[in-house]
Amino acid sequence: MSVSDPPKTRGAIRQVLSQRGRRMGAALRRALAARAGLNDNLEDVLNGILNISSEGIVVLDARLRILVFSPGAEAAFGWSADEMVGQSIERLIPPALRASHRKHVEAFAAGEAQSRRMSDRSDIFGLRRNGEVFPLEVGLSKLMTSKGQIYTALLRDVSDRREAEQALALAAAEAQAANQAKSAFLAAMSHEIRTPLNGVLGMAQAMAMEDLPPHQRERLEVIRQSGESLLAILNDLLDLSKIEAGKLELEDAEFDIQELARGAHATFVAVAEARGLAFEVAVAPAARGVYRGDPLRVRQILHNLISNALKFTEAGSVRVTVGRSGGALSLVVQDTGIGIPPEKAARLFQKFEQADASTTRRFGGTGLGLAICRDLAQMMGGSIGVESAPGEGATFTVLLPLKRIARAPAPPTAAPPPPTPRETALKVLVAEDNAVNQVVLKTLLEQLGVAATVAPDGRAAVAAWEREPWDVILMDVQMPEMDGPTATGVIRRREAAEGRPRTPIVGLTANAMQHQIAEYRNAGMDDVVAKPVQVDRLVEALNAAAAQPGVSGA
Repeated sequence: MSVSDPPKTRGAIRQVLSQRGRRMGAALRRALAARAGLNDNLEDVLNGILNISSEGIVVLDARLRILVFSPGAEAAFGWSADEMVGQSIERLIPPALRASHRKHVEAFAAGEAQSRRMSDRSDIFGLRRNGEVFPLEVGLSKLMTSKGQIYTALLRDVSDRREAEQALALAAAEAQAANQAKSAFLAAMSHEIRTPLNGVLGMAQAMAMEDLPPHQRERLEVIRQSGESLLAILNDLLDLSKIEAGKLELEDAEFDIQELARGAHATFVAVAEARGLAFEVAVAPAARGVYRGDPLRVRQILHNLISNALKFTEAGSVRVTVGRSGGALSLVVQDTGIGIPPEKAARLFQKFEQADASTTRRFGGTGLGLAICRDLAQMMGGSIGVESAPGEGATFTVLLPLKRIARAPAPPTAAPPPPTPRETALKVLVAEDNAVNQVVLKTLLEQLGVAATVAPDGRAAVAAWEREPWDVILMDVQMPEMDGPTATGVIRRREAAEGRPRTPIVGLTANAMQHQIAEYRNAGMDDVVAKPVQVDRLVEALNAAAAQPGVSGA
């Protein structure tokens, strides 16, 4: 045949070749079947496949009438093959979905694809004999035969899988809700317990400023230490609840790592000496400098690790090394304590976990410190790990990828002298609704030579401010009638409207996270003192307020 042959001739030739190809293909299939010995048993083989398949197999003609209805299909739909052969496939489809099903089949018939998979993620549902609608996963194929197009559908009932997925999703939602409820409970309890704890520590501080016989001062010290231990546990619980609720925010500030390390040494050196332990904190030259990050949380990680090391070391030493590793700031705390079995080391960073139950009985603790260290390190993009063996101590390593912005340490600043109350008598308004806190604050202020008047809520505090001027207002945050930030906002707006001088306002609160302090300052507060109130911090705030222009003696 040449290129000059007319198109009709070429078409006829292609048709002949195509028919010849089909005949050759059929002949080849027959030959293969014969070689396999299937000529006489082909129907039996197909029936065997239909019978053993757990999926339903349905074969349809071009008019979507059922030609084959396998035992798997019988089990899924509840109809027998005798009842369904010759029936329309729509008998197995929920009425509301039949129109869309016809469109899908028509599109599939007109398309080039010979097979497709219809996922149970789509609205693919079957209708059982008893009227129950159930989810399906469908594989569909088409084939042109001498008698026209036929369709084969492989059907799988995915009811059990869908129910399992729904149960899993429900369990996950319930777990999340329970976790949120637990976090809310921990936050609420931490806050509520601070009120009586403020009374314990506040009065302990007030009594410590008086002349006491040695045995009474010793007993008072026990009260103070016990109260501060309880406060440390509450702080851990509060941090944990905020981390789990996603409400703990990291500060972005500059800090000198050497200064932070010196502070850690000063905090724990007396504890180490009391236990007869050598205690050293060293900063490698390569790590010195000014970093950008959250110094409060870096300090918290370091303090937790040092506190743990001292607690679990009865003899020997605790050594802290601050260095750099792979471009990250590294904090390494090494002790000669009781050590940890390798199989139990991973549990250390789980909440409320310690290596052994006897550890809690012997050394105390909640098992929260290391979990919080892990969470804080991960929030900073870092990690924490431990190497240890029983009786050979432990080495904890924290890597924090904090940016170093200056290699030279920040200029040393002279430590400020401990704050003392100003000799000038201040006129202080205390806005506080809790009776215990009222007594504590009045007692501490009286010992500082400060006269205080109490307002039981924010509305009363605003009324007292309207009646007469005050040098300082100590404003509780959570109060009935009107809370502290609202009362502060009212006072600031009226000062501006009436041209009155600005009254220093110091917030008093158990909620003293960075973002919360920012909110209080935005409301108009000049400073914030956390509860339980520490005397030196209260004096520092009063002195700062007294130094403002317009305050008596300023």
